[in-house]
Amino acid sequence: MRIIDPLFPLAGASVSQALAELDRFGVERAGISLDDDPALARAALAAHPERFFARTEVDPRRGMDELRRLERIAREVPLHLVTAAPARLFLPIDDKLFYPVFAKCIELDVAFCPSLGVPAERVPFSPQKVERIDEVAWFFPELRIVMSGGCEPWQALAVLLMRKYPSLSYVTGGILPGELPDEVRAFANEDGAHQVLFGSGEPHERFYKALPEGDLARPVWPRFLRENAARILKLS
Repeated sequence: MRIIDPLFPLAGASVSQALAELDRFGVERAGISLDDDPALARAALAAHPERFFARTEVDPRRGMDELRRLERIAREVPLHLVTAAPARLFLPIDDKLFYPVFAKCIELDVAFCPSLGVPAERVPFSPQKVERIDEVAWFFPELRIVMSGGCEPWQALAVLLMRKYPSLSYVTGGILPGELPDEVRAFANEDGAHQVLFGSGEPHERFYKALPEGDLARPVWPRFLRENAARILKLS
């Protein structure tokens, strides 16, 4: 089956090595960060726009400068995903400083991917409480929100919110397919098959090799691996 991986870790590889890895694991398209190794990422995007698309981490505390940066990136490269780590920013995901970013993502027609749940880093988890995304999804119904970070320990709440808001989805970045939370797995196998998508982590090889261990129904796999990402991220 073909795979779209929106969280492919490119840093440390050459473009040719990255392509070889995509081919090795059947990855059709990969979302690469412009922040870790900008020169390498831009080289990959310029040479192989059919295989790579861009994502970037946002810092709303920079105000208009950050909005202009997003606009500039969207003009220069195929930007399809904006990510955020609220806990590392010490800024709650529902803080008013995020609101211009949400509006800009809608204007640029890109998805927004916040880390939610208790982070591994030694920072306060309050900014990433899953309950905070409720008001965001309510106030910005056009914003395509892809929850990452596992949403632990509020996975059940994440599922309830996805049932409430069609604009919400869940990406498994950093979670092995065989270790999906029970609530998310059940949701993906039932009415949420269109709202759960695959994402790898570091090292990516570990996540690709673990794919057969994922306990998902056979009809769900194409959606999980490719179709949901293609639709949510608007990849042609």
